[in-house]
Amino acid sequence: MLKMAISQRLRDEESELIEQKTLDIMIEKKIRIKDSDVIHALIRKHLKDLSANDVLEYRKIYLGKDD
Repeated sequence: MLKMAISQRLRDEESELIEQKTLDIMIEKKIRIKDSDVIHALIRKHLKDLSANDVLEYRKIYLGKDD
């Protein structure tokens, strides 16, 4: 089955955190990486442990939504 990629936007704060983490890694390891490398590694490492409660907590704290 062929799956198509989808695009997602990051909020400014998360985008800045990704950019800073990318820069930190490049300085530490002295290699060139892309922001997308950091994003994909983050997803692969942590998505399996993400719970519905984690998502609801994020929505409440950062988006001000009270489901």
